[in-house]
Formats: sequence, structure tokens, C-alpha cells
Amino acid sequence: MFAEERRKRIVDLIRKEGRVEVKNLAARFEVTEDAIRKDLRLLDKEGLVRKIYGGAVLPTKLPEFVAYKDRGVVGKLPFAKAAVSLIKPGDTVFIESSTFTNLMFYEMPKMERVTVVTNSIHGLSELAAKANVIHVGGMVHEGDESSYGLFALQVIGQINFDKCFLRTSGISPEWQVTASLQESLALKQAVIKQSSQSVMLIVHSNWDMRGRYNVCDMREIDTVITNTQDQSLLKKLTDHGIDYLTVSE
Repeated sequence: MFAEERRKRIVDLIRKEGRVEVKNLAARFEVTEDAIRKDLRLLDKEGLVRKIYGGAVLPTKLPEFVAYKDRGVVGKLPFAKAAVSLIKPGDTVFIESSTFTNLMFYEMPKMERVTVVTNSIHGLSELAAKANVIHVGGMVHEGDESSYGLFALQVIGQINFDKCFLRTSGISPEWQVTASLQESLALKQAVIKQSSQSVMLIVHSNWDMRGRYNVCDMREIDTVITNTQDQSLLKKLTDHGIDYLTVSE
């Protein structure tokens, strides 16, 4: 079978089954796994499939930015509780604004000698009763309802964080942490640079999803909080020395 015909049949299989694995394709077409990986890379480049860890799925559009007010809170509380459990007395932490991380403000007990730095404009009065609060200021994005821009980055650059808590639009098949909003790209990069421990909250649907902007390599993240049940993903985290906490929806 010619490589071109094999690739056409791979696309047909993915359209029929929704997902294929490299090892199964190699056995099916009696070629090496490296040959299949090359096929998938070419098909991914052509937009016919979306390459993921260990295989491929149907292609999807880039995740679009969703305005803050349109986002629900169902299933997000376990992420917030797990994130709060990582904060220790004396910590200085950055909590990025999102409908996941903002729930941390309400889940936090009153914490001794904890300073929270945030770009959120939500729940600040709740947070101020429990910890020292520094708001980064800057321009408030109308849709995201969070502060970004030069002033915010200048404040972040002056603070050393013990931990930061961030969200993502997706982790690409190439294991890039991505963002859909341009303003959040620079903020995430600045915060990660200033943090001893970076914590990323990743919903199962965020895995193998490529946002518009690349923030950093996933290997730069220290800890992941996720609700995925995909053991191959969890093993990959362990193999790369990334700690993780799994939560239930």
C-alpha cells in the first residue's frame, strides 16, 4: 500500500471511530510506529486530523475566547478546593482571574501571613477578610473582566511568588500551554517567571486542545490539578516530573 493511500484510510478510520492509536495503526497497516507518526504529522499539518499523545482524533477549531459573564461554575469547585489546599502559612501567591480560580477566594479560610496577588476584579472584599491582598491594577478587559496591561505587568515583575495558580485554554498535542486571549499571554508568562511553583488547573477537555497563543512548554509547570481519567496523560506528567492532583466533578 502506498503511503498516500494509507493516509487516506487513516483519515477514514478517524472519521468513523473518532480516535486512533499509533500502535494499532502500525499493526493494521503492517508498518513501523515511526511511519504512522510521520503520517499523522502530515495529516495534522494539512488539517485533516488533530495529532494527540499516542494517536490522533478529528480536528477541532481553535477554542474561542468566552466572556467571563457567560461562564458557569458547575464542576469547578473541586478545582478551587484542591488549589486552596496547596497554600501554606506565609505564602505569597498569585491567583489568576478565572471562574475556576476566583472560587478559591470563597474556599480559603482566614490564612495567617498569606498574601494573595491577583488581577481579578471579583470577590476582592471576600478575599481581603482572609489574607493580605495586592491587586495588580491595569486596564480592565471588558469581556474577561480582569486586569491586564503594562501597569499589571510592572507590579507582577516586582513580586516573587511562592506559588501561582493559572488556567489555560488548552494543552496542545505538542505540550504547549496555550491561551485564547492575547492579554493573558504576557501576564501568564510574567507570573510563571516570578514563581517558585506554578500550578495549572486543567479540565479534561483542555488536554490536546491548541489555543491561539503559546504560553510556555508544559514542562515548565510544576503541579497540575485536573479531572482527567486518562492514565496515559497522568503517566506522562509523572515521567516529566510534574506533580498532579486529580479531582472529581
